[in-house]
Amino acid sequence: MTTSARARLAILAASALASALLPAFAAAAEAGCKYVQVARLPLRYAGPDLNITTQGTINGTPATMLVDTGAFATILTTQATEPRKLALRNTGSEAAGIGGHARIYSTQVDEFSIGPARSGRMTLPVVKEFGGAPGYDALVGAPFLLQTDLEISLATKELKFFRPMGCGDAFLGYWDENAVVLPFNQHMRDPANPHFTVVVNGVKMDAIIDTGAGASYVSLGAAKRAGLKLDASKLTRTLDVTGAGPRKVASWHTTFERFEIGNQVVRNAQVGVVDDDGAFEVLLGADFLRSHRVLFAMSQQKIYLSYIGGQPFGQGTRLEPWLQAEAEAGNADAQMVLSTYYIQGKVVPQDMTLAAHWGEKAANGGNADAKLISGRSMMLIGMHAQAVTRLRAGLDKPHGYPQAPLWLYIARVHTGQAELAKTELAAARQRNRENEWPAPIADFYLGKLGAAKLIEEARDDRTLATARTCESISAMEEWHSAHGDRAALPALAAQGARAGCPLTPAALTNAAPQPEP
Repeated sequence: MTTSARARLAILAASALASALLPAFAAAAEAGCKYVQVARLPLRYAGPDLNITTQGTINGTPATMLVDTGAFATILTTQATEPRKLALRNTGSEAAGIGGHARIYSTQVDEFSIGPARSGRMTLPVVKEFGGAPGYDALVGAPFLLQTDLEISLATKELKFFRPMGCGDAFLGYWDENAVVLPFNQHMRDPANPHFTVVVNGVKMDAIIDTGAGASYVSLGAAKRAGLKLDASKLTRTLDVTGAGPRKVASWHTTFERFEIGNQVVRNAQVGVVDDDGAFEVLLGADFLRSHRVLFAMSQQKIYLSYIGGQPFGQGTRLEPWLQAEAEAGNADAQMVLSTYYIQGKVVPQDMTLAAHWGEKAANGGNADAKLISGRSMMLIGMHAQAVTRLRAGLDKPHGYPQAPLWLYIARVHTGQAELAKTELAAARQRNRENEWPAPIADFYLGKLGAAKLIEEARDDRTLATARTCESISAMEEWHSAHGDRAALPALAAQGARAGCPLTPAALTNAAPQPEP
């Protein structure tokens, strides 16, 4: 995430965090060159994107925090503010990210901690607009992370903070005498995150290391300078990428013949290309960091790095060994990702048995999305009481399924808990103050919106009109079935057929003979 000109006030306020926490990293000076480790933070892959995170607290409650050297400040998300009922104030400023511009709000917290560093009452910026639901409560930005020298080691899953004592320009790559040394670019526009130079296909490019990005990429404009043509046979269109801001950005996979980082050369480097020409030209993300040990020597304005093995640029085109290892070690979020891979059959061959195996492990390990998906599956085979337990547990944590409160409503009605179902759904609907989809379906379930109006709302979004119309018809089928009104189902099925809707699992369930009560 980068900053817009109007974000300065929020940045200055957020910089107080780094100042407040700095004493936690104090160390006594010693004679001679001493490279003193003053703090350590353990790392964990977390969330649906397996982001690099660490643990902290907000107002005394645990918080998952994205380690993000690409962020201009330490920032809260609505995953932190909403459950803690933190009031937001619009600052009138904006942050510019890969997804466009996102409004910056502010809120006050009574206590904030990142590892051993703690602060009392303070004001922090809040960004609400991301391309998807973030899997973390806060982004720990460059001003905090880079207030001392910072070593990143994903091989051991830790950050180390250092203070050099009388070292001057002495070589600081203590783990590897052959470590690459890259000087900071003096002309960099964003002083919070060091810029340096890499060479792609013989073309010099401005680069940063961004721990908050899952994969490395080259901006489209820079890639064209390096000879990329959009009609190239080696160019593959991929899913749009998102970040701060509501916009989705086109992306591709391609191969660059030569990618140079200091004296390191990666040949036939498979790197992403993103249609974003922002404050830098090359972003080196978590894939690069998994194959390198990196030291931000802020004291010398240099970056030290060493290749430690593995694929330097992993673009999610295969099952990565680190992900398999995370799943086998019990990381429920990695288990959920692995289950999704086996369902989709893109990165690995489709295998529904393995998908169910890893999905159940993820659910038992506490992954909210896995609990919701398994609860939904239980609903569709008539195991409504068991579904209620799973769905309720999943909804009590941050998740990526806005339809899940509707599923819990239906499951509760099937188990004779219609009033509780209505109360819970009304509370969930109240939290959706932006009236985002599927809010109209919730209003239909609550008796606030008629069937015809629901279909009209579904058709409002031209891009998603068909999908939302079909979702609405299926939801109405489930509502009537749960309330014992099977007479309404044939007309809804016919309406779905006219709209070109596939026969959904819910429709199949409704059409099947019902067990005796």
